[in-house]
Amino acid sequence: MINLTDSAVNALKSVISGSAQPTSGLRIETGGCDGFKYRMSLADEAKPDDTVTERDGVKVFVVDNKSPP
Repeated sequence: MINLTDSAVNALKSVISGSAQPTSGLRIETGGCDGFKYRMSLADEAKPDDTVTERDGVKVFVVDNKSPP
């Protein structure tokens, strides 16, 4: 579960509005087989395997790239 604070939502809105490319939210990718790793980037739309949440008009796209057991 992702919970964005008011400050995080405002910061993301500012970054999104200033982006040169079409952007509607934040993509968070997880993974790693030697500990957790997270990569964040701006994104315009969800990919097929994304879990999408939204708060105050800001979308968060989460893809979980867990290593196989």
